[in-house]
Amino acid sequence: MPDDSQNGPLSIGLFTDTFEPQINGVVTSVKGLASALREMGHRVTIVAPTHPKQVKDANVIRLRSTTYFPQPEQRMSLPPSPRKILALRSRRFDVVHTHGAFTLPVIGLSVARSFGLPIVHTYHTRLRDYVHYYPWYPPIAWLTNEARWYMTQRAARSLRGNLEHSSIVVAKSFDVWFANHCFEVIAPAEPIAEELRAMGVRSPVLVIPNGIDLASLTAAQPDPYPALGVGRGARLLTAGRLAKEKSFDVLLRNFAGILRARPDAMLVLLGDGPERANLEALATELNLGSSVIFAGYASPDAMGGYYQHADLFVFTSLSETQGLVALEASACGLPVIARAEMGITKVVLDGVTGFLVPPDDGELFARRALQLLADPALRATFSQSGREWAQLEGSHRRMAERVLGSYRRAIRGFTGWADQSAFYPDIDLPR
Repeated sequence: MPDDSQNGPLSIGLFTDTFEPQINGVVTSVKGLASALREMGHRVTIVAPTHPKQVKDANVIRLRSTTYFPQPEQRMSLPPSPRKILALRSRRFDVVHTHGAFTLPVIGLSVARSFGLPIVHTYHTRLRDYVHYYPWYPPIAWLTNEARWYMTQRAARSLRGNLEHSSIVVAKSFDVWFANHCFEVIAPAEPIAEELRAMGVRSPVLVIPNGIDLASLTAAQPDPYPALGVGRGARLLTAGRLAKEKSFDVLLRNFAGILRARPDAMLVLLGDGPERANLEALATELNLGSSVIFAGYASPDAMGGYYQHADLFVFTSLSETQGLVALEASACGLPVIARAEMGITKVVLDGVTGFLVPPDDGELFARRALQLLADPALRATFSQSGREWAQLEGSHRRMAERVLGSYRRAIRGFTGWADQSAFYPDIDLPR
């Protein structure tokens, strides 16, 4: 058991399913946490999958990985080789902290048990929102498509419904099982913490919002929009991975209503992903034409410019455990309009930093956007409130200080794995 009697510097292993050069909220959180902890004097090692475009970093241990075929941009880590196990042991970790929802958290748990270490987990991803990426889902969905000659519409709906329900049960069961093997679980927002407790998680669940790089985001940057062909009309921005669970199709439909009242409006989507082709086809079907720009990924260093020179940030995802892009937008003074669901409800202050609308009310979403576009004074008020809110809640340092408290508690309270398979094993799995 590590000696933490002097509260000295720790050696910390951050095990994450996704890391650079990928761009997403988990990567942003892990990078920011590692940087802040290092500034506080701690030794941080990031353990991540190999990637064809990775850059060598002495503070990152890469485990062999392969492409995950249902989600090609996602890497799936393989069990560490004996050489990698020796490399991990040489870091002499005091605590293991896992991030993500796929293979590396399980590897992190295995390492913690093998090395006799406590484990803390940050719940970034609601697995049940991602069932369409499970390996069995695509082939079974293909076989049960109602277009097949042997499949009636009723049977297809029934089989697909049963498939989705069963997949969600598996996801919830895994979430509960893994969380109850952790000394503490960190949720980025209270709605997520409440959901975990209701599911049967008995490990302590703490609410610690993920931080953002305030200095980089708020430093003045040039206007990037002219290079995209976007003029000085109403600029609407969104950002994220173009995937089914992010509901960008809903955003495009809502934007069609905005465009009818504001023909000068432009919507810029920063990001890429498996749904891009479908979203481009939908934009054509909705006659959005050149008013929608699919700009691809922007580097983290360039994001501030996109936020700073837009008029509104619009977001329709219902799967966010927090919604870091909305917090980043607020930090840059950009009012946010989002659907009121899960973690985003604690990032956007309704009527203060932006507007939250009911998930199924596309008409109100459009009206709120038009209201803000027509009222520069209200935008300015929201802008100032957003900056103040992000400064209060959003720093990496604040996140790291609170996470460090979790590490200290785990190290002091950990009694070993010898006589238990989990810290809180007597659970009823969700059905």
